[in-house]
Amino acid sequence: MSDGERVAFYLIGQALSAPQNGIIIIDEPELHLHKSIQTRLWREIQAARPDCLFVYMTHDVEFAASLTEAQKIWLKSYDGAVWEWEEVPSVEEFPEALLLQILGTRQHILFVEGELESLDVELFRLLYPDHLVIPRKGCEQVILATRALRDAKLETWKEAHGIIDRDRRHVGEIATLKKQGIETLDVAEVENLFCVPEVLHLVAQSQGLTSGEEVTRAQNFVFKELEKEKKAQISSHVAQEIKWRLNVFDVKKQGANELQVELESLAQAIDVSAIYRERENEVNDVLTTRNYLGALRLFNRKGLPAQLSEVFGVASISKLIINLANSGKQQEVRQALRPHIPHF
Repeated sequence: MSDGERVAFYLIGQALSAPQNGIIIIDEPELHLHKSIQTRLWREIQAARPDCLFVYMTHDVEFAASLTEAQKIWLKSYDGAVWEWEEVPSVEEFPEALLLQILGTRQHILFVEGELESLDVELFRLLYPDHLVIPRKGCEQVILATRALRDAKLETWKEAHGIIDRDRRHVGEIATLKKQGIETLDVAEVENLFCVPEVLHLVAQSQGLTSGEEVTRAQNFVFKELEKEKKAQISSHVAQEIKWRLNVFDVKKQGANELQVELESLAQAIDVSAIYRERENEVNDVLTTRNYLGALRLFNRKGLPAQLSEVFGVASISKLIINLANSGKQQEVRQALRPHIPHF
């Protein structure tokens, strides 16, 4: 038999032969067991011994969270003589598995967009080494997680923040989010961090390109593409601002007439033409003054680093920067990106 099979039979045998009304303590119940059977196996064992109290000691937060009916306790500290422990609190709109992951950390918490193994998450872990960086997929999940944890006012972590893409957000929305501990990048998308001038120069140096010609070509490419997509980019910015303004609809109004009046007054206050002109002037100013950082702040295109990679003759600027950081150039990469990221 495999190790897992032998362990499963051993655990079943120990549980079935335990004294009546006993306490069964299992250290690392996940050991040698495939995740697909961990919870199912222990539920079956518990069902076979309903007279016993089962106590699990585990570092596997997924396993702990899967036992939804169990009372959960976490150990805060141990000074060699006294254990300090408390029951895991419940935080509204916050996944228990995520809360279990956070409890006990000695680091600040930083929620970011992206998946667990994505390059942007790896980048944030590089840029914020003193934080526990937790990916939450989209911006809404980052916002909800940050708000919930800060509102809970737990005493078990140092501080919680979130970072999201700028994504055509209005300055008013950005200011509101900042008050809630959620910082907005000063570029349209996290991918644009790989396109800032300091990073482009770092890429050029790594390839032995010292004239600066490739960096200029890369920046000119961004301006050219923004010019080509100007109408679409402006329209998307305007649409996002309209959506944000509509979010202030007073949902406490009652009755058809009150709701109709609220909607009409809100709609009348939104001057689409004025908003469009304002965004159009902003884009035109960036293009006229050749404000490259301004272009990165406005230009939403996730594939931009891949397109600039061709200018430098590399497969991927993003992967190159991460590889440079992992091969002993962490400080150079951090120095290049420090002016463009939030500071806590």
